Amino acid sequence: MDRIVVSAGAEKVAIDTPQSVSVVDQEDLDTEQATTIGDAVTDLPGVKAVGSDRVLGESFNIRGFGAPESPADENRLIITVDGAQKFYEQYRMGSLFTDPELYKRIEVLRGPASSTLYGSGALAGAINLTTKDASDFLRDGEDYTLRQKLGFNSNRHGFLTSTIGAAEPVENFEVVGALNYRRSGSFEDGHGDEINGSAFRAESGLMKGKYTFGDDLQHEVKASYQLWHTDSSGQDYAQTGTSSGFGTIDREVTDQTMVFGYGYTPVDNDLIDADVTLSYTSSQNEQDNASSPGGSQIYDPITYDYEIWSLRAQNTASFVGDGYENFLTAGMEYVLQKRTADKESTTSFSGTNVSIHPGGEGDRIGVFAQNEFIWNDTLTLIPGIRVDWQELEPNDDVTGNRQDFQASAVSPKLAAMYKLNRNWGVFGSVAYTERMPVIDELYDGGSGNAQLGSEQSLNYEGGVSMTLDNVALERDALSAKGTVFLNKVNDLIERAARTAPYRNVGEAEIKGVELEASYNSDYFYSRAAYTMIRGEDTETDAHLDTIPADELVLTLGGRMPEYDLDFGWRGVFAREQTKFSSTFTTPSDGYVVHDVYVNWTPDEGYLKDAEFRFGVDNVMDKAYREFLANDQAKGRTFKLTLAKQF
Repeated sequence: MDRIVVSAGAEKVAIDTPQSVSVVDQEDLDTEQATTIGDAVTDLPGVKAVGSDRVLGESFNIRGFGAPESPADENRLIITVDGAQKFYEQYRMGSLFTDPELYKRIEVLRGPASSTLYGSGALAGAINLTTKDASDFLRDGEDYTLRQKLGFNSNRHGFLTSTIGAAEPVENFEVVGALNYRRSGSFEDGHGDEINGSAFRAESGLMKGKYTFGDDLQHEVKASYQLWHTDSSGQDYAQTGTSSGFGTIDREVTDQTMVFGYGYTPVDNDLIDADVTLSYTSSQNEQDNASSPGGSQIYDPITYDYEIWSLRAQNTASFVGDGYENFLTAGMEYVLQKRTADKESTTSFSGTNVSIHPGGEGDRIGVFAQNEFIWNDTLTLIPGIRVDWQELEPNDDVTGNRQDFQASAVSPKLAAMYKLNRNWGVFGSVAYTERMPVIDELYDGGSGNAQLGSEQSLNYEGGVSMTLDNVALERDALSAKGTVFLNKVNDLIERAARTAPYRNVGEAEIKGVELEASYNSDYFYSRAAYTMIRGEDTETDAHLDTIPADELVLTLGGRMPEYDLDFGWRGVFAREQTKFSSTFTTPSDGYVVHDVYVNWTPDEGYLKDAEFRFGVDNVMDKAYREFLANDQAKGRTFKLTLAKQF
């Protein structure tokens, strides 16, 4: 809760912002020894990884929005890597393909207030991933350095090797390169049963550079390229959950992200802090040689591809006066998304059209402004607004609806925080956004509907924050933040069955409570996160099917600074979840899971700059399934990391 948040405007810690935000930093990632991004974020308040633990089967749920293979839900959540937008949606596949070893920070913003800066339609929120920089590794006076890391886990035969090189060959120019290789056999659940199709091998890499120049280093140019790749023969077709009826398929997945940026921050002009970013992302899945006897297009040789070009320019103007600060951020964004599904025409289904995965192209232009006013370091007001215009058109091989589609969306918000005194504060916000229909909902061969309107979300939230110093020990700190929210959604885009048309239906309400607390001292620390969410269709009183179980996550840890040791225990306490309406949904039992860890990072002697990390997940080998997961969770897993910087 004391992590710095810099979405726009003044730097602040998470507890001092009126928006609900959580940050996973490098130490959290290292301690978790995460295999997927879901491993790192699934225990944050209001956040769950959904689908399966497979690297190709994971999606995300924030505040009750998010289900695997749902084109609507993938668009209700915005994911960025170094500011570049990521998106993928395919039957029986997850939505994000990457390796946590590439990143140093994950920021999760909950609720539609995220739409102002990141794009309309973010009913769930946003997940922002930040890759590593050379300066994260270069020590004072160093021109270059090398870091080697090895990771192992017992469930099953998991292995990671990561090599990072960082250099500053000339003054103010830094570059970092990373190569990772990760593999694992099919993991076992708490019963000792193998989860079919969870084995994988994947390579990933990162090249990133930054150069600052000019008087007072007011100019900055940066560029990065990231690649993740896996190639498997005879892989289970269904990656979002075990389903042997779909058979196997050969699948090669390649995910790429490129970012180019320029920043200009003159020290003598507070009205200019400008950034321009051009980015390109591609997520491609090439699959063939299906073992299923056929009967559906999904078994044909098909290459699925999502490409996103984005150009974003923004400026933050700072005004400082007697007792106040003001930060005005304004900008524009252009996004071009291309979605294709190229099928060989020599298959049992003639032609190249994949009717269940229509191709198309979308253009979106957005303009936004957000103003942050801070009076006497006591009152913070953050109004903001964004307007987006979108045009969609189908590819030439789409045979159903052929109409181009145009729409616009507006996303205003108002947030406030007031510090009652140095220890207590209250905050609240109201945010509105609209999610425009997407290609799949308009042009699907069996379910497309050209008459769809936009979803509308109106979200209220408020809460109390607390910060206390020197509570039990000298130089300790206790902080806590409680948030309640109510999100009213109208004209939800849904379909009654996979072959039924999409339609705007009814109204829904999702409400909940999120509690966060942390205690920190030289020798002891603890964290707590509690989430309770309820959701229903307000016209039929039916429960929504995407609401996670109530959950409490506790962490208790200790430090021995004289020995460079950090150790702790984490417990996850989840209630049963039986509140749903679909006949295809399975209830989940309550469960308690225990994890332990110890980290040794010596800072002197021969082992200086080495790391030794050991952990045990699911110590009691508990057999359980999270409500929004389609498989049993991993059983007991021993994890070990050895790293050394040279």
